[in-house]
Amino acid sequence: MNPETENEVEASRMSQAFFVAKRGAPWIVAIAILYLLFTRVPLADAWSAARAANLGLFLPVMLGAVILWFLIDSAAFAFLFTRFNAKLDWTEARSLRGMTYLLTPINWNLGTAAVILHLRTSKEIGALESTSTMLLYQMIDGLVLGSFAALGLLLLPATSASEWLRNIALAFVVFQVLSLAFLVGAWPRRPWAERIRGLALFRSHRAAVWQDLVTLVLMKIVYFAVFVGTYWLGCQAFEVAVPLRLAAAATPVILMAGALPITPAGLGTQQAAMLFFFAPYGDDASILAFGLTFPVVLLLLRGLLGLPYLKDLAKLRSILKQEQARS
Repeated sequence: MNPETENEVEASRMSQAFFVAKRGAPWIVAIAILYLLFTRVPLADAWSAARAANLGLFLPVMLGAVILWFLIDSAAFAFLFTRFNAKLDWTEARSLRGMTYLLTPINWNLGTAAVILHLRTSKEIGALESTSTMLLYQMIDGLVLGSFAALGLLLLPATSASEWLRNIALAFVVFQVLSLAFLVGAWPRRPWAERIRGLALFRSHRAAVWQDLVTLVLMKIVYFAVFVGTYWLGCQAFEVAVPLRLAAAATPVILMAGALPITPAGLGTQQAAMLFFFAPYGDDASILAFGLTFPVVLLLLRGLLGLPYLKDLAKLRSILKQEQARS
């Protein structure tokens, strides 16, 4: 083997090792966090608490919440893509959301990619155009979630931890507001600013008006309000007597902890955040039982809700295979 070939083989091995490490690192972090949690709360105790939970309350609450989230997200998709890209009725929007429910448990980015591919094949919307619209939606999502967290933390008694978290949430909200104002507005009118706003990635931001942002903000307020109610009632079902005020404050922070890109789907980080906030209102085993049961039931119910749209996913795969064959 000549030196050039050896270098190529070595580079390929390093690339594969980096890919495996990148994929495996979040799982390693999640396992480490869960190990620490189970050293504090034995798995057997958490299992016993889960078996003792009031499933007659928990499961209907979860089912109702999953349906509401699905309808709100679908309505937001229909509004967004019709407004900024091409006509998308609510039936098509439900199909898009249903497909993400099937793919996101496999890989979060896979769900977003399916939306972009579906819009390209069915509506001839360019990948960068739909990505721009999704980015705008995610910015609104972050703004509302951060605002919920900041306002909720203001309701809690002042402690060093709550003030620290509140300041982080407020800084995040200010950053999101300034970013949206910069991209949607027209100030400052400087060449460098115009070049940034002129990027294709911000196409939907340039087309947006403040009424669009208000509509999306209202949708996401309802969306996250359902999360607060679900966490509050879910805690009651697991005999964790969390006050509604605390649920309003803690839920956004728990969701933000789950959104941190250090573990898959917030595994470990969300449960640790729940123990931090809810510990005074129930035993650790019940809190951890709720923290572990919630995402499992959520994924199962979303998967069931996505099953009717499996045929649409199969159709998308067939179109992609045809395109690959032609190329």
